[in-house]
Amino acid sequence: MIITSLTQQTLNRHAARALDILDRYWKDLARDSDIPLWSMVDPGAFQDALDHAFLAERYGRYHARIRVAGGAVADMCGTDCDGLPLSLWIRQDNRAAFNDALQRCCEHRHAVALELVSDTNICARMVLYPLRDTTGRVTQILGGLAPVSDASQKAGQFGLARITTHATPATKVTLRLVVDNT
Repeated sequence: MIITSLTQQTLNRHAARALDILDRYWKDLARDSDIPLWSMVDPGAFQDALDHAFLAERYGRYHARIRVAGGAVADMCGTDCDGLPLSLWIRQDNRAAFNDALQRCCEHRHAVALELVSDTNICARMVLYPLRDTTGRVTQILGGLAPVSDASQKAGQFGLARITTHATPATKVTLRLVVDNT
């Protein structure tokens, strides 16, 4: 018999809900344009997910550094993670796959979902959503990190179980009628 804490189950449900909130928020922003501008991100619009959210700034082809992160993200990492590279959360033997996923997010402009593992059990989910600057380059990433089990995990020791790429939602096609009565 496996006994789990009711509190932990409730926290995990809230964390999963937080990732769903981030997903809906990003898709709503992406519906109006190709990839949302990072300046369009309004933390008040996904207030219930802030604890599990982070904003990362891309530097180089395969790297991103956390600019700001919620409290639950810092708890899972074991430290204040502002300024740390995202790849520090991933085990050394999985970093090449993580770097490829980050590149797909930024260069191919796709949302990426990652299942993170402890030794053998899936213990967390991470999502990465591309955000562009005014020149059109993806320079920021809106992300989320949430536990899916109560497995204890050392900070920065996540392995990768699965990486899933999701295409950007199709933009709305609008027609404009121009009448010239001259």
